[in-house]
Amino acid sequence: MRKSLVVTGIVIAALVFAMPTLAATATEAPEDVVIDQCMAKKSAVNFPHAAHFELTECTTCHHTNEGLTAESDMEVPSCASCHKDPEAAETPDCAQMSLSKNPYHVSCVTCHKESGVEAAPTKCDGCHPKAS
Repeated sequence: MRKSLVVTGIVIAALVFAMPTLAATATEAPEDVVIDQCMAKKSAVNFPHAAHFELTECTTCHHTNEGLTAESDMEVPSCASCHKDPEAAETPDCAQMSLSKNPYHVSCVTCHKESGVEAAPTKCDGCHPKAS
C-alpha cells in the first residue's frame, strides 16, 4: 500500500511539473511579433502577424512547417534558427542587408510590391523605424 502511494505521489508530482511544459508547447499564433534576431544596423521590426493571416498561407513564410495554420498548436522555430549563419550556402542569411540576400527582404518586400496594398511597406524605414 505504501509503495503505491509513493508511486502515485511521484506520478502526480511529475504531472504537476510537466503541465507548464505541456502548455508551453500548445501555442497559438501571436497577434504581433518582434523580429529582432537578425538585426545588423537597422532596428527590430514590429511585425503585425495577425494582419497577415487572411492575406497568405502560414506556410508561405513558415516553409518548413507543412500544414501550419493560425489555429495549429505546432511548435514553430524562429526564422533565425535556420537563416542566421545558415549551414547551406543556398540558404538566405537574415543578417544580410541586401534586398536579394536577406530572406525577409526577398519575401516581404516582393510580396508587398506585388500585393498592391498601399500600406504595405517597401522601403527600409517602413519596417525598421528610426530610433527616437
